[in-house]
Amino acid sequence: MKRPYAILLRLYPRDYRAMFGVEMRQSFEMAANERRAAELLGLVMGAVREWMAKLTTDRAVRGRVLPDLVMMRPPGVPKEVHFAGPLLDDPCSWDT
Repeated sequence: MKRPYAILLRLYPRDYRAMFGVEMRQSFEMAANERRAAELLGLVMGAVREWMAKLTTDRAVRGRVLPDLVMMRPPGVPKEVHFAGPLLDDPCSWDT
């Protein structure tokens, strides 16, 4: 059940996944045994709502602009080093 959830989690915008993906996976794992179908439906509905908000409202007006963690350089890491490698390890992928 983890694999379908990881695939559905990719429906969310990248900035949203970077900010909340790990927490969402942990919540899903805790609730997976109790109510899988409801969690999957909630995941899809949440992704739809986030994309509607992202696509229909101007960034300056909606106040829902999440920081783009992909573009943010950690403190003390030179620009050349940060932008030389992959942009973001996908926190939404599972090896199992």
